[in-house]
Amino acid sequence: MIALAVDVGGTKVAVAAINRGGSILRKIHAPTDLSGPQAVVEQIITMSQTLFNGDKPTAVGICVPAVLEHHTDRVLWAPNLPGWEDADLKSLLSERLNVPASVEYDGHAAVLGEWWAGKGRGYTSIASVIIGTGIGGGFIVDGQLWRGRDRLAGAVGWFPVHTPDGMVHWETAAAGPAIARRALHFIHEGEPTRLNADGLTAKSVFDAAREGDSVACRVIEEIADYIGYGVAAVISFANPQIVILGGSIGQHADLILPAVEHITGQWAQPYSARKLPIVCTRLGEEAGLLGAAYSAFQTVAP
Repeated sequence: MIALAVDVGGTKVAVAAINRGGSILRKIHAPTDLSGPQAVVEQIITMSQTLFNGDKPTAVGICVPAVLEHHTDRVLWAPNLPGWEDADLKSLLSERLNVPASVEYDGHAAVLGEWWAGKGRGYTSIASVIIGTGIGGGFIVDGQLWRGRDRLAGAVGWFPVHTPDGMVHWETAAAGPAIARRALHFIHEGEPTRLNADGLTAKSVFDAAREGDSVACRVIEEIADYIGYGVAAVISFANPQIVILGGSIGQHADLILPAVEHITGQWAQPYSARKLPIVCTRLGEEAGLLGAAYSAFQTVAP
């Protein structure tokens, strides 16, 4: 059994052929065609033909950054995918490929991938936090994916946190754009740094921090504290067996984990925080693809 796994994002579409054992056999990606869902379906069909070379997958699983209708999987809201309201991606792909299909919110797909093939394997209660351009997440509770009333359980980026500028959402304080903004603040203040204001990104700040740049190190220390505050709230709320950090920011274990562990030790519910592993994903951006594949296999052989 081989599933076609699809991860649709605002900038790229990734597709992969994944077997029942959780191994990625082949993977390709392309920039997302933002002209609408039908155009993305055509992209997926073309990439699937490349991956499967005339063969047919057992099922197709899709993850999207969108609010999904509970029983139909129709897209209700997708702020990073213009024109996707009421898109029936599940039916479009299922009919074109003539195989069963499933659709998951991308935060839910990521935690499913961690539970099935990542560092969450063997646990029954998992909290996954994805930190990149924004912050999202997902929870496995007692061996089941927790979807919530509107299939939005895990939208932890909306947690309120206190900053010197007042109360903001957690992702405003701790995601990638916050790192770049904070570094720019110090650059404009005239702090000595090798960072360049032009084209500054979170990645360039992390790279400079690894080279010992004082401004970059200061920024990462501040942001790691804010990440810790949010993770402390996740721990106190969910009482998980493990917390897995992912996304382009969450993968920088060497630079953020010491501060995150220190802050959670101070602010999380102490019994929930004791001996709790907080780890960074080894799946990287493939967590969503693996979760989409797992969901696809559940449509044919639960």
